[in-house]
Amino acid sequence: MKPMRKRLETTIDNMKIYVKNNDVGRALRIMKKKMLADGLGKELRDRRFFRSKGEERRLAEKAGRKRWEKKQVKLEEQFIREERNAIRNNRKKKNVQRPNKNSNQSRNSSRTSRNQNKR
Repeated sequence: MKPMRKRLETTIDNMKIYVKNNDVGRALRIMKKKMLADGLGKELRDRRFFRSKGEERRLAEKAGRKRWEKKQVKLEEQFIREERNAIRNNRKKKNVQRPNKNSNQSRNSSRTSRNQNKR
């Protein structure tokens, strides 16, 4: 029969974290991941001090500007990457499609046209 494992249980608003084999470090990591996913840590930081509605509005606008600038930088980088890739693809296409000036086909076609003129 398997030995019974001792489990400690912590509950935060329907959040349960089990400590298995007295491995508290692992349980702490799991709890931090769950708190991050729920946004609980941000809420605790926000509620630490009182903020007026005006201050919250200013902070929200500031955060919105920051998100917008971050998005613009990301879109600019994406545009530069796409432009660079288009240039590379055009170079590759030009190299493949460019006929060789000294190719046999051009020689043969010019010879046949000269031969037809002689007849």
